[in-house]
Amino acid sequence: MEMKIPFQKVLAAGLVLLVAIVILNSFFVFSLGKSLNVKLAEAKELAMPAKIEIIKLESSCTGCFDADAVIGALKNSGIEVSAEKSLPRNSQETLDLIKKYNIGKLPAIVLKGEIDKDTIPGFKKVEDALVFDAITPPYEDTATKKAIGKVSAIIIKDSGCKVCMDLNLMVQNLKQNGVSIDKEKTLDSSGSEAKGLIGKHNITKVPVLLLSSDVGAYEGLAQSIGNMKSKDGSYYIIESQAPYIEAESGKLRGLAKLTLLNDSSCKECYNVDVHKSILARFGVSVEEEKTVDAGSAEGKRLISKYSIKSVPTILLTGDLKVYGAFNSVWKQVGKVEADGAYIFTEISAMGPGISYKDTLTNEVKKVEAPQQESAQQ
Repeated sequence: MEMKIPFQKVLAAGLVLLVAIVILNSFFVFSLGKSLNVKLAEAKELAMPAKIEIIKLESSCTGCFDADAVIGALKNSGIEVSAEKSLPRNSQETLDLIKKYNIGKLPAIVLKGEIDKDTIPGFKKVEDALVFDAITPPYEDTATKKAIGKVSAIIIKDSGCKVCMDLNLMVQNLKQNGVSIDKEKTLDSSGSEAKGLIGKHNITKVPVLLLSSDVGAYEGLAQSIGNMKSKDGSYYIIESQAPYIEAESGKLRGLAKLTLLNDSSCKECYNVDVHKSILARFGVSVEEEKTVDAGSAEGKRLISKYSIKSVPTILLTGDLKVYGAFNSVWKQVGKVEADGAYIFTEISAMGPGISYKDTLTNEVKKVEAPQQESAQQ
């Protein structure tokens, strides 16, 4: 027997269920909307520029690091400067900040506010602030209150040496690379002050450049010239490369004479002038230069005297022992005769495919590429 449920009851139950579903959906929509609003608010907040307070700690050092240039770059980077102030060197607030953030160099820049919002190159986080730690010399040392990185340069030269290196060019190069040359002077090696410095620091070559110990603040430079520091630590002593004047004897050292031995009949032979650029790379100072043809009387004499087996080649004479790096390489590419003449002999050093003439057979030959050894195990 079927039971009939009144239509009114079914309709009422359906309405109750529908209302429940509507209420439940409204709850989820509300919750989701609230969550999305929070996320959107967070994203909007993150998208907004950081609000930063800039505090500059001034220095009593004239001509030291330019903190204003860094501050200018900060302002142009898109951050929102909520406040900015510059504190005098000896104010109590400056001293307190130096102590709190362990600041060792002035001028300094301290940032406060929304410091976790952006990464700012050159700044490091110290407690509740960002402190600029990329200060380059010169700067003021907060402990000693002394300027660090202001370099004094003294050049000692021999005014009679016209072929010696001009070390003023080196000083200018240092300036262009960011070294602050605060004081500079040039002394003649014959003067009493120059002689005193030469004797005190055991200087053996003139011209010479003396840089005060402040140059040690420039880390990269200090590493490259560290072994040139004087015994008392007062100067970094950079002696000139050849040619130079020997301080003790006054003798000019490092001049060479170059003979380019060519063969005009060999049109395919390599250009002997290429040796000049190679010598220049090793700093060899050529005082005199001449070209001799292998077919000439002088050319034949040189070929016979030094048992030269191939041309083109070069001969060097003079004061060559002072060139340490050059002599190390020459052992691999040439020979030194009993009379001191340097003869280039290893034609293979000029590279595969290079043409030359064999002086014994008078044949034009080519340097063969080295045979590669098979990698059999």
